[in-house]
Amino acid sequence: MTTKEKPTKKYLKRLEQFILKPITNDEENDRAAEVLDEMLESFDSLSKQERYYFETLSKLVLDYESKWQEELSVSPRELLIFLMEQNNLTQTDLIPEFGSSSRASEYLSGKRPFLSLGQIGKLSKRFKLSMTAFISPDQIETRENAS
Repeated sequence: MTTKEKPTKKYLKRLEQFILKPITNDEENDRAAEVLDEMLESFDSLSKQERYYFETLSKLVLDYESKWQEELSVSPRELLIFLMEQNNLTQTDLIPEFGSSSRASEYLSGKRPFLSLGQIGKLSKRFKLSMTAFISPDQIETRENAS
């Protein structure tokens, strides 16, 4: 959203659900997670402004959770491989989350370095984990440097 772009009604409605500000307690974090989950239900039909909102709110949740969460020594890729083994899943089983078996293969083999926001949301929902479990710190740095 550019500074000259006028906020849409959908975007303003999202702001009513949860104002974009630093998250300071568990209740706010839980509410933000509920909003993100709700948005994931219709992620493909979100407007450009709503996707910006989703991305920003996701970062706020990540910031809050990283303050109390131990540093993970497991990469998102390693975590996903572990979850697949524990649940007897194949690449084909992950087509709903990745869009195709080849996309799953590219990520699992390391040819694709990061998951997309949509994939992160779908995987976190499938495995009932925080979205932050599937976000690599390198992914955040890369996006921030690109901005």
